Amino acid sequence: MVFDLDGTLLDTWTVHRHSLRQAAVTVGLVAPSAATLATVQRATDLDTLRALVGDERLDRADSAYGAALRAALSTRSVPAMPGAAEAVARLRAADIAVGVCTGRSRRDAQRLLDASDLLIDLTVAREEAHRPKPAPDGLLRALELLDLTADTALYVGDSAADVAQGRDAGVRTLLLARPSRVPGLRASADGPPHLASLCDLPDLVRRDST
Repeated sequence: MVFDLDGTLLDTWTVHRHSLRQAAVTVGLVAPSAATLATVQRATDLDTLRALVGDERLDRADSAYGAALRAALSTRSVPAMPGAAEAVARLRAADIAVGVCTGRSRRDAQRLLDASDLLIDLTVAREEAHRPKPAPDGLLRALELLDLTADTALYVGDSAADVAQGRDAGVRTLLLARPSRVPGLRASADGPPHLASLCDLPDLVRRDST
């Protein structure tokens, strides 16, 4: 079982939005509105920063983003998504290998996990993938580290990029998202299966294994 991090295991939108705004102001831009941030949102935080500030300011913005994230996490926790802690605990109790695959840097991803109450180990971050999500590199590396094969694994994400990553890695993928949050993705016979809540995941896995 492999999970995406942001929006799947952890509700990081508030701290992510704050850090993006701080990064933009640091490189001389006006603090972006919520609508602008939603428009520039990409598959990874680095690609989102690039869309927000451009290539010339990217290095400075990335450093500022990391500093803002670190400062924010020193005073607040990051909530787990509903059902995440229970799902991870039940999966581990059933002796199912569990990992996290994210497009974030290892530094920032670990900070987010440390600021949450979720007991799960980071498996693969940006540094371990040759190409960023939606390319399958990170997920394939996670399978390798967890000693899994594509046909015995399940991947859970919350975005179109996660669905594409799982598809190209040959891994069955569940989409944890309201259809309206993922343009172009709707529940259908040939689309990705939708998972209403992480609370339902352990029972789904158990049914599939019997």
